[in-house]
Amino acid sequence: MNKLLIACLISLTSSTAMANDFSLETDTKPAPVMAITLDYIPAAEDMYGVTFAPRHYDRDYADWGYYIGYAQSKKEDVYVEPPGEAYTQDSLWRFGISYSLTGNLSLYGGAAAYTTEYSSTTNIVPYVVGAEPVWETDKDTTWGAELGLRYVIGKHFIVGAGYNSATESAVISIGYSM
Repeated sequence: MNKLLIACLISLTSSTAMANDFSLETDTKPAPVMAITLDYIPAAEDMYGVTFAPRHYDRDYADWGYYIGYAQSKKEDVYVEPPGEAYTQDSLWRFGISYSLTGNLSLYGGAAAYTTEYSSTTNIVPYVVGAEPVWETDKDTTWGAELGLRYVIGKHFIVGAGYNSATESAVISIGYSM
């Protein structure tokens, strides 16, 4: 009986010496954050796009996050000798990591792939009923880097500005975090 009583007493007094379990305390855990921004890139052709930027869930790396974005320009018609047709279109893939400097300000940087596409017809149409002209496409991809800042205004509104070396232009973002 004495051994059982001593074992219970030791287990009760040692329960405070156990490691803290923060999973039950919502105030100490980093809040999961997902930001969605609409982007404007004033490159050779104005591009509009979207970026998804989640923040890391791990307590040890709560200040780190990542992002991926895509932007595209409108198809711009190019004059070629009739009956030919041609157009150009630009697109931009962006991806990288971000680091929270403060609760509202974060620095981001990563890689970017800027693709310029030129599509044209060969002015040759097969002699078949309902045939379409044959299109040829040339793509040129330029790789670069980008660096910028994002700032959370209030609780959910985000503004961002950065520089992209692939397009040699700014990246302006407005969005919402949840």
